[in-house]
Amino acid sequence: MGNVFSRSFHIFKESLAVLRQDTEILIFPVLSGIFTMIAMAGMIYAGVITGFFARLGDGSDLQSNVLGYSGLFLWYFVSWFIVIFFNVAVIHCARIRFEGGNPTVADGFRASTSHLGRIATWALVAATVGLVIRIASDRAKFIGKIVASIAGAAWAIATFFIVPVIIFEKKSIKDSIKQSADLVRKTWGESLVSAGGVGLFMMMLGAAGLILPVAGMFISVQAAVIGLGIMAFYWLGLMVVSSALTGIFRAGLYLYATEGKLPKGFSPAYVQGAFGAPKGKGAPARVTA
Repeated sequence: MGNVFSRSFHIFKESLAVLRQDTEILIFPVLSGIFTMIAMAGMIYAGVITGFFARLGDGSDLQSNVLGYSGLFLWYFVSWFIVIFFNVAVIHCARIRFEGGNPTVADGFRASTSHLGRIATWALVAATVGLVIRIASDRAKFIGKIVASIAGAAWAIATFFIVPVIIFEKKSIKDSIKQSADLVRKTWGESLVSAGGVGLFMMMLGAAGLILPVAGMFISVQAAVIGLGIMAFYWLGLMVVSSALTGIFRAGLYLYATEGKLPKGFSPAYVQGAFGAPKGKGAPARVTA
């Protein structure tokens, strides 16, 4: 357990060191959040003025279900498209940095716009799978809900590398999913530790944000409210940084897994430690600079 915690900390620290070299990358998760909120507000507004929400309550059970799931599918697609679009930008810029370049915001947008078709296709697939899992969970009993949750987690794990595969290898979606799953098996353990490690330390930093509102409660109601407001902005900032860090390490691990190149800024001990397969079964044979 201590080894996992230590490795997670170094993954977090080294990803953060890379991010410090290109802080402009943070604009992508910021825009992702902004556009997602705009999309949500737009869909809610459209649902109200068109009477969509009213029909959800007034229609028959079948009609309500069809309309409800149709609206949910649309939301899944739109939100996934936005998230993937900006994730492509982060991962592309991270790769430029790993290969010794100096990425710009324009590089990220150029990469995302050049892969619009692939992004839309993957968003469609992700939305479809998400909707199927949601329907299965809604209609299942307790055990079925657990199975649906496990299926959702397995899908998320299997597609951990889907974005770098899609943009760097330009395979079909079917082949990209297979390649992503193969890379997850090759890096089994660290691909999860990397995401979980970043999340773990972000949770610890997030918990620290509770200090202000809690301390404010002992001063006055106004102080507690101010503390809550500061905490909210603090948490939003952590979410932005967390998204960028996850994309950075994902790009670095992908680069090492596929090309055997050690990403600039990462220590061999932590990147090579990503490969839990038995010797000779999938890990890159050597590290190149």
